[in-house]
Amino acid sequence: MGSQTPMETGDGRIRCVVEEQFTGTMSEKIRIGFVLPPGHWLGGKNYLRNLFAAIQAVPDHTITPVIFTGEHHEDLSDFHDIEVVTSSMFDHKTAARFARRVLIKTASQDIPLWRLLKKHHISVLSHSFQTGQSKTIKTVGWIPDLQHIHLPKFFTPEERTRRDRDFMSACEHCDAVVVSSKCAAGDLISFAPQYAHKVRLLRFVATPVPLANAASLEDLRQIYNFAEPFFLLPNQFWAHKNHRVVISALHQLKLQDKKFLVLATGSSSDYRNPAFFPSLMQYAEQCDVLDRFRVLGQIPFHHLAGLMQHATAFINPSLFEGWSTSVEEAKSMGKQVLLSDIPVHREQAPERGIFFSPENPDELAAAMIAANDGFDIHQDADMQTRAMARFPARQREFGEAYQTIVNKLVPSTK
Repeated sequence: MGSQTPMETGDGRIRCVVEEQFTGTMSEKIRIGFVLPPGHWLGGKNYLRNLFAAIQAVPDHTITPVIFTGEHHEDLSDFHDIEVVTSSMFDHKTAARFARRVLIKTASQDIPLWRLLKKHHISVLSHSFQTGQSKTIKTVGWIPDLQHIHLPKFFTPEERTRRDRDFMSACEHCDAVVVSSKCAAGDLISFAPQYAHKVRLLRFVATPVPLANAASLEDLRQIYNFAEPFFLLPNQFWAHKNHRVVISALHQLKLQDKKFLVLATGSSSDYRNPAFFPSLMQYAEQCDVLDRFRVLGQIPFHHLAGLMQHATAFINPSLFEGWSTSVEEAKSMGKQVLLSDIPVHREQAPERGIFFSPENPDELAAAMIAANDGFDIHQDADMQTRAMARFPARQREFGEAYQTIVNKLVPSTK
């Protein structure tokens, strides 16, 4: 835990300075800081996990990631061999956080953060939404997508204004801005054409879920009470994820006496629309498919790994993505995936993809029939093996692309 040391100011008042603690060792590599505040977005954490693994997969890599987070951070044990710096300035409702916010407002700079990064010899602050500039530390912004421009109905006017402001600030103040797809790059250039020279394309590659400890199919059937083959829908229950078309497709299939099972995992909470999940389940009840559309929620990781391994196919019906994690996971595992026909999914181009219109449940129903009828357990296992063999090269390419972005900002001293 960090400690607070009283210090006297020039006018005789006493203030507290937070003393940060960290683990890890110094190196001659370029040290890259990543801020991970408590209560962070799960998708963001998964993204960083994939990025760090890709960095470490590059032979003789020239950069070292360092996580900065609060003293009351969540479990970070899955970030293997990554140095972690803790400070109460990242925790909620602390004196250090309050003082930091006051300084940001009065100085228009995040002085406490820059001092902390400099203390730990950070050369680049990466994938951050932090605003303000530093003369000694380069910054790489990260904009996952510009969904609010394409689907404004899913955002309040205040949220759209905030996103516009934050994204423009990132473009203005950061030395480079990372996006995950050509689609997002085009959106960002249209949004802020004067900063087009800062846009960097970095398509992430998802690490395959480890199957060594994955739950067996027999155990999963007992735990979740199902017997038949199933499709897996591993998306958060947010409105733009478009679960409704899946429910409609199941209804159409049931009318044809084809009773397919969809197991849906992910958080049922959408801060933008708390009523969304209850209304979705009400729709599933109206369609009489509650026995076919099974919501498992957030489940243990080894259960999810088992479901991924044994699913007939993944489904991603999303109306919009920056770069879909579930599609990337299907690619890395060699799994069949039914996915909405949107530009970014076409860009991701999974080898075993079947596309359908996100607004056409009949097309999805037909895709499910085709996937089910063409499924062969031995072919599926062979495709998984082939994908696993190709994965290391794909992961290294991801790591090398990021390293190139960093090295152009700060040449390595190695």
